[in-house]
Amino acid sequence: MRWLLGLWFMPISILTGWLGLASQDLSFGLFFLTRDFYDLVFGVYAQTLGVPAESLPPLVVRALVLDSTIVMGLYALRRRKAIVALSKHAYARFAPSPRSSSVESLSSAP
Repeated sequence: MRWLLGLWFMPISILTGWLGLASQDLSFGLFFLTRDFYDLVFGVYAQTLGVPAESLPPLVVRALVLDSTIVMGLYALRRRKAIVALSKHAYARFAPSPRSSSVESLSSAP
């Protein structure tokens, strides 16, 4: 499972970083981070698919979110026992204990 998460996380983080930096034209002197290269990549991709180039970035972002949701769902499915135990422990820490609200303490109030 660690290999799956690592092999998924590295390219997704690189792609997300490139999308964020290139769309805002924060190039740091590197051509592949410029807005021109960003437009060129999505122009070639749009021409290949036969769709307008403006519609591709939102589609890519939606695909990244969907893929991330699927991978995190698989991870949660594999670790569900540990997640349930952790949530029970956290709930027990914040839940009021039955001993703290006894009838005797309320009857002795002035």
